[in-house]
Amino acid sequence: MKKILILLTALLLGLINNESIAQDARFAQSYANPLRINPAMMGTSRDIKFGLNYRSQWSAIEKGYKTFSFTAMYPIILKNQNGKFDIGLTAMNDKAGAFSTSDFALALDYSKEISPNNNLCLSLMGGYVQQSVDIAKLTFDSQYLAGAFNATNPTNESSVNSSVTHPDLGFGFLWFFNPNRSESKVNAYLGFSGYHLNQPNQSLVGGQGRLPMRFSYQAGLKIFGQNKVDLSPAVRVNNQNGNIEPAAGLYINYHFNEQFDFVIGGWYRVHDANAIVIGFEHANFTFGYSYDMINSGLNDAKNSVKAHELTLSIKISRGPKGKINPDEIEKEILKDTKVYSNPIMSF
Repeated sequence: MKKILILLTALLLGLINNESIAQDARFAQSYANPLRINPAMMGTSRDIKFGLNYRSQWSAIEKGYKTFSFTAMYPIILKNQNGKFDIGLTAMNDKAGAFSTSDFALALDYSKEISPNNNLCLSLMGGYVQQSVDIAKLTFDSQYLAGAFNATNPTNESSVNSSVTHPDLGFGFLWFFNPNRSESKVNAYLGFSGYHLNQPNQSLVGGQGRLPMRFSYQAGLKIFGQNKVDLSPAVRVNNQNGNIEPAAGLYINYHFNEQFDFVIGGWYRVHDANAIVIGFEHANFTFGYSYDMINSGLNDAKNSVKAHELTLSIKISRGPKGKINPDEIEKEILKDTKVYSNPIMSF
């Protein structure tokens, strides 16, 4: 166990001062935390939403990685019903042994229907990040003498700051096609987002440890089927400093009634893991659980690197503002009864 801890410590110290391998936290149920994959996804929903995410992985290795996230999204619907603003808040804490990252961000989005059922969304995002390390939890080679560890032995390491803070900038763009079911059996979306545009310096040792920009690409369909079953295939690709992570997913929704769905599906992440997801979607909330099965070179240690993830979101319907043309009343009612379906998955 001590050798494993030393190895992880060396790796994490490398992350502090090496921009080539620094990476963001990942979620299997990334669509349950839309501000972290594309903030413009706020534009697809007319609901007030609050979301919680919890992910635990590598728990057998010195408590592993634990990530907590909170998201809040509030739509401001314009009187002409052809556009709206959205305000999103997100807070995340990511812990890995002695290292911790706290991230707070505000996102603003504007969405508009540019032609019948075709919508464009543009979002800007700004955040504040604090990264810290608990020096007392670190061990160094020089503290091992004759195979025995002694915390009082000097580390012989250069000075390490206990924390560093920096701003963080991002954006999102999304197109989505969202007719009602009487007009089309398919909804669709296509998105592009960028994070860490200012490439902040994360070094805790006074050097240059720039966090590389991350770009994410998303696309998906929602296919309304027969016999109460809908299919939602999707793909996403993350690219951070040349490290490309493609993933493909499929969700199956079974409608018990107009208010309640059972959802099962999964994601395949190339050279990483397969995630199995199950969940329930209600008119007022969603709940999801996922489990990662390793398919990378770490497969021999799969009992140590397993991952569990839980998500919960609360939805509060927000009706249209101002006067509504009588001809539009039926259309608005259809939206509220899910005939208009959000093309973005909930998990």
